[in-house]
Formats: sequence, C-alpha cells, structure tokens
Amino acid sequence: MTESIKIENLNIGYTSSKSKKTVASNLNANLNKGEMTCLLGPNGTGKSTLIKSICGFLKPISGLISINQKNSTTLDEKDMAKLIAIVLTDKLTLTNATVYELVAYGRSPYTDFLGRLSDNDKQVVEQSIAMCGISHKKHSLLSALSDGERQKATIAKALAQDTPIIILDEPTAFLDLPARVEIMQLLRRLASDTQKSVLMSTHDLDLALQMSDQLWLLQKNALIYGTPEDLVLENAFQPMFNNGSIEFDNKTGLFKVAYNHNTTIAVKGHGFKYTLLRRALMRKGIKPVKATSTDNTYIKINENSDIHFEIWMDNEPILKTNKVADTIKLTQNIIPLVTKNEVRCMI
Repeated sequence: MTESIKIENLNIGYTSSKSKKTVASNLNANLNKGEMTCLLGPNGTGKSTLIKSICGFLKPISGLISINQKNSTTLDEKDMAKLIAIVLTDKLTLTNATVYELVAYGRSPYTDFLGRLSDNDKQVVEQSIAMCGISHKKHSLLSALSDGERQKATIAKALAQDTPIIILDEPTAFLDLPARVEIMQLLRRLASDTQKSVLMSTHDLDLALQMSDQLWLLQKNALIYGTPEDLVLENAFQPMFNNGSIEFDNKTGLFKVAYNHNTTIAVKGHGFKYTLLRRALMRKGIKPVKATSTDNTYIKINENSDIHFEIWMDNEPILKTNKVADTIKLTQNIIPLVTKNEVRCMI
C-alpha cells in the first residue's frame, strides 16, 4: 500500500515567543492512497490541531510529517495547495455564488493572477461536479441548496483542486443521517475511483466503523491506526470511549449505554423482540432477568405469533399486545418498586 502521508514521532500543539502548549504527543500513523480514513477521538484530544498541523496551518512542535515523501516543513503554501485540498467545518459564506463558481475556485492554484480558466480547467470543474452528483445544480445559487448539496459542492471544489490528498474537518457535522451516509459513501467512492487519500475527522463512530478503510484513533499520547476490524480485535476502543455511561462492546462492534435499575422483571423468550423490550425496560429502571419455573409473574415473548408480548400473573395472561409501550406501562403498574441501591447496567 502506497503511503501519501506518514507521521513519525509527532508532537503537536501551539507555540509562541513566550510559551509552548503540547496538545498531543508521540503520534505515528500512515495515510494510504485510494483509501478513506476516519480520524476519531474524544473532544479535546487534538483532532483539529492534528489536521491543521498536517495541512501546514500549524508547525509541529517536533517530529516529522511526510507528504508524498516530502518533509511538510519544506513545502510552501503553493506546494501544499497542489498536494492537499481542505474542506473545513465552517459554513459557506459565498451564498450568492453558483455551484460552478464555487467549484471553479478549486482551480486557483493553476490559474493566472486574474483567475482565468483554461479549457482544461473548465473540463476539470465540469468533471468534479459530475463526480459529486450535482451536475443538475451547477448553475444554482449555493443559498438555494440543501445542506447535503452544499457539502457536495465543497467536496467538488476540493476535487477540482486536483490534489492527491483531500482532508475534511467534520464534513457531516450539520447533516441529517441519510445525508451523512451519502456524503461518506461519496468520499469512499472518490477515494477508490481516483486513488486519492481521503482523511476526515468525524464523531459518527458507528458510520466510521462500517465505512472506513482505516481508522486513526487519537489519544493524548498515541495515534492508533488500522482497519476498523483489526482495531476491534485489538480492543483499541475500550480505553478511549469507556466511562460510567458508555462502553464499547467488542462482540457486537457497537456502543452500549448505561442505565440505572432498581427492580427486575422475569422474561421468557429471546431474539429481536427481546432486544427491543429489554432496551425499553432498562430506560424505565427495570432490568429483565431470565424467567424460572418458580416465577408466576413474567413477560412472555412470542417469536412466531401475531401477538408479540404477553404479561402473565399467577399463571394467567393479563395482557396480550403487539406494543412495547403497552407492555412497559402495565409492567410498571404490577411491579412493586422496592427501594434498593441503584445498580448500573449496560444495554
């Protein structure tokens, strides 16, 4: 796998004539061509600082950033503009510009001082717009676009810059779920089809786990990297995201949320219906436990029946329903909530 960026023993932060603040240290990682890599980490670990350091906005405190085998500190602004295209979190201010005009700005490293586009520049602009699926919007004002369409336009601008590397800082931050998925699918396809390296910071942990070729997990004193599957096998997520309220479950590859419970209810059954019922019970402070032969009050889950849930009391059914809400409401009424020390449980 060909590396487009290599980070070695990197310390990042902020320096001035009077002080030096290190945000993260001892960072090592590779960014590969033709892959989409997601940068993850808790708030305050330095994701934006790392991106600014790679892009040349901040000088490393120490260590090495190699971009296409060149030391980043030896590259001037024009060199960097031909190596890295950047999409920042800031919302667009050129609301009176059209999509075509915005994407054309991506050609600025190659135009003359008047910004005139050559025939080749125009072809690249058209192609970039088409690759992002917004050719039908190329003459529309940016102010008339949806948030997802505007983000596609900024990605097309980065694509028109014709760099081997595209770096994005929280590109899905303001989007709804379908648009976030669409943007990540677009970036992954662009990386594969154009053999560019795409690095994006994100808080969409579940989507990153499913869609990234590689992950960078940033901690204060380490940058762990690898495929999502290898990082799960290496238990890399537990020390980063586990706390009293959430933990990463290696068996499912998902995050679990903690709830307090102060009582229990016996449940007969399993499967997907049980999973949904368990989640709803735990939100109400009721922990489901496996029913035994001595239990005379319990919830019965019917896997192969038109009636999903039954509540039994003294060996008689007192409710038959297809609604989780109805099951929870009656369960709360029939269970005496004995005051106990609250116990925390992950679901």
